[in-house]
Amino acid sequence: MKFNCLYLIILIFLFTIGGCKTSKTSIQSDPEVSLATSQCHFLDSILQEGLDHEALFTLFGNLKPMSSLVSFSFPIANTDSTTKTSGNILNRREHGAYLDKLYRIQNAINKLNFSDLKFVMLAYQSPYHGMRTIQINVVRVSALDSLLKAQESFFGQFGLVPGTDPGIVVNTIEYNDRYERLRGYGYLFGYPDYAIDFFVKAFQESDTTKKYVERNFFQIPTYAGKTGYFVYAYPKDYAPTASVDSVIYNKAQRILEKYKRIRKSYLNSDSTLQSYKLLQQYVQKGQ
Repeated sequence: MKFNCLYLIILIFLFTIGGCKTSKTSIQSDPEVSLATSQCHFLDSILQEGLDHEALFTLFGNLKPMSSLVSFSFPIANTDSTTKTSGNILNRREHGAYLDKLYRIQNAINKLNFSDLKFVMLAYQSPYHGMRTIQINVVRVSALDSLLKAQESFFGQFGLVPGTDPGIVVNTIEYNDRYERLRGYGYLFGYPDYAIDFFVKAFQESDTTKKYVERNFFQIPTYAGKTGYFVYAYPKDYAPTASVDSVIYNKAQRILEKYKRIRKSYLNSDSTLQSYKLLQQYVQKGQ
């Protein structure tokens, strides 16, 4: 039901032309930055999706340098290899409505301005049957800078150093080679080094042998559920340790418990969440 409600709100936003022009809600302390009601509902919905799932550990802390919020798919990808050298791929009559929807999404995301958080729209490199998937991610800039320094032997080869714009970092990783892409995302999503090493090697082995590499999964609870959201794979013969896995788990639990305490004060009558307001006040209080 929650999933359907989220996408209903998104569809309403995408197809709203003017909507509620007299009612506006401020996203940050700057009175000049305000949003139309349709944008507010849209951003509330995607922020709630993030807060209730694993993006909480980016939005409320530095456990995950980056998290995904929500994705969209549009039939705008070029699948005709004979036109790869052409500059005329899309036309306004057939594709203009999709590009306009993307513009409205991007424009709404650009309104978000929270300290140390950057919201990045990413177009996936590989299309699927002519569909281009667009992912909205949130990046904690300070955590990203620390990661780029700690893993400079990997990120440095792409010219990615602390201070690089998060959008450039994310797009560089997405449009890189298969195994480098997997490793880069592993670091960005906050998985431990040993799990990333295993994940990359498992994919490489599967590509060679065409057989699935058996694995176990370490599950970290979110508000939405105890399993299936913040999860990473590890070898079948590995035993999770207190010094690595328990540290991640316990830190996540402290963040989750704080969110649970705060969340109940920001509920609407229909049980949706005033996500803007919650996150804004959380950031302003420096919690």
